[in-house]
Amino acid sequence: MAARKTKPTIDLNMFVDVFSNFDGVLNYECPKTKESFIFHEIEASDTMTVAQLKTLVTQKPRFFKDGWLTIKDEEVSNYLRLEKFGSKVLNKNDFQELFTEKPDKIEEILINLENESSRQNAFAFAQDEYVNGRLRDHFVIKAIEKGLGKQLDPNS
Repeated sequence: MAARKTKPTIDLNMFVDVFSNFDGVLNYECPKTKESFIFHEIEASDTMTVAQLKTLVTQKPRFFKDGWLTIKDEEVSNYLRLEKFGSKVLNKNDFQELFTEKPDKIEEILINLENESSRQNAFAFAQDEYVNGRLRDHFVIKAIEKGLGKQLDPNS
């Protein structure tokens, strides 16, 4: 008989940095501590205890399933078993790097994004870059539009 996997132990009062991947305001109130956490933009951060995160994962799994929040502490992430929620959500820094690649690679990566939050983040970032004149390469623009299935020009 195979040995049972035991859950690692961790201090539930330990504070952990939590980061937002949500394009907008994200609000969560812990029902146990009544403490509110408000994330005003992508990459906004706050600290929560492991106990608060455990409650959040149990009661509002969508925050992690849809990639709205991320935890960079691997030990805590493993303890909360966040890997069950799927792939990593890409953020602004990831897209800055991606959009310097060749157009065919950009298109392929965007078409194959597994997470809807990543797709929304990609579009928001690309459209902002386009509207503000920082994204000018015609081939990159077409690759992004084809990969996401949306036009970057808000006037078209």
